[in-house]
Amino acid sequence: MNTLRKKASPHRLVGVEHLMSQALAEFEAESRLACRALRVRMAVMTFGVGSLLPNDLPGDAPEVERPETFLSNTLH
Repeated sequence: MNTLRKKASPHRLVGVEHLMSQALAEFEAESRLACRALRVRMAVMTFGVGSLLPNDLPGDAPEVERPETFLSNTLH
């Protein structure tokens, strides 16, 4: 009676399935890195390099008048 009910063992990936699962995992990791790089690139092109730096300046510091540069302009 005990032989009729076998425990369901987890399906082991063998051969091509194992290679495909590894390839899919590598592809997902690379695509996440590419999405991150694209977001950073778009932020730099839209807001300039300064937007990637931490905004930890003191609040009571006087603002210094600086001439505009190419990177500070928004590109459309």
